[in-house]
Amino acid sequence: MNLPRFLNREIIISLLVASFPVLCLAYGKGYNLPPILLLVAALGFCWQFKKVNYTTQVKWVLSSFSIYFLTYLASTLYYGGSLSEIDMPSRFVLVLPIFLLLLLYPPKVNILTSGFIIGSIIAGVVAMIHIYDFKTGRAFSDLYKSIHPSLKGYMPIQSGNMAMTLGLISLTISIYYLDQKSWWKFTLSLIAALLGIYASFLSGSRGGWVFLPFAIIYLAFSNRQFISKKIAIFSIVVLGTAVFSLSQNTEIKTRLNEATQEIVQYQKGHDQTSSLGARFELWKSAIYTTEQHPIIGAGYQGREILREKWAHEGLVNAQVIKNFLDSHSHNQFLEDLSVRGVIGLTALLAIFIIPLSIFVKNHSITNSSQQKMINQCGAISVIMMVGYCLSQAMFRHNSGMIFYSLMTVILLATSISMREKQS
Repeated sequence: MNLPRFLNREIIISLLVASFPVLCLAYGKGYNLPPILLLVAALGFCWQFKKVNYTTQVKWVLSSFSIYFLTYLASTLYYGGSLSEIDMPSRFVLVLPIFLLLLLYPPKVNILTSGFIIGSIIAGVVAMIHIYDFKTGRAFSDLYKSIHPSLKGYMPIQSGNMAMTLGLISLTISIYYLDQKSWWKFTLSLIAALLGIYASFLSGSRGGWVFLPFAIIYLAFSNRQFISKKIAIFSIVVLGTAVFSLSQNTEIKTRLNEATQEIVQYQKGHDQTSSLGARFELWKSAIYTTEQHPIIGAGYQGREILREKWAHEGLVNAQVIKNFLDSHSHNQFLEDLSVRGVIGLTALLAIFIIPLSIFVKNHSITNSSQQKMINQCGAISVIMMVGYCLSQAMFRHNSGMIFYSLMTVILLATSISMREKQS
């Protein structure tokens, strides 16, 4: 018996996939439910995984994600650490069955893009509720969870970065609809983009803003073939006006002024315990640790011991080390380098470079504007995560692990499947 169209397994899986960006920032831990449902669905279809076409690109994804997890496992076993250390990185292995499921049943592009647009709109609306209704000062801050239970589980840095990615993916989708001359979809997705980016600014997560110009430049370059001078000028005016308006927002202006002052004070050697000052000191500590253990790193326990040593020797600020002794390095690259050495850093770079190269490759060999859009969404997601990891150890948090790993396999599976259909 044929199932009704709305009960079609491809539609159901697509809706589950689209629910991830929709729920991601709808409430504090909205990013948890869709991956669980997708994993259960994937395990239910695991007997079909032998039907997957294991192309070179698929094998590279499976290998890079698995190896990244194995570097955590090897480091934990070598240094005798707690098995809890491999809990969060296990997400990179747990998303692989989902990846294979989506290769068998690729997400419907119209449902997937709708999920991104709705998710970005929700991010903007939720952020504005936090700021203008709950008066939290920073959007997505669970410090004010006593005000409303929905605030529990948010983190301003992680959530603000997610909002920025959703906003830029919506911007990418808007360019596609512009090319298709679908004006109402273009308008809706552009509004979604502005709301997602605005949500990131309301979160005060300054590290998420650094790579925004790079993302805009990438999109402009990738779509240069159909962006006319009039459209370019119009876009510059709109974005310029939006950025200027954002810069006048009291909360955002305060965060930018604080960053400037903290850098100036740190350079003068006056305040090393400020938000940015502490980051700089933790980065110094990570570099000193890497010099001692360059190949396999020092492990988490060894890193703590060395941090105390650097503080005792006056190489880093003792108060910062006391406050952040068992914390991460606030930089994912230095975090992996100091804890797991060059081996760990190489594995980290692989989970960025391999997906990005696949998106770029698949983008270059197709004439389909829809396929180009999906690959641009994937590239934007990776590029922005690299930027976030410069000032935050995104993968020391459950939200960062889940967001990047699941977002990447969703877009990779869609891209690879579209390429196979084309060939």
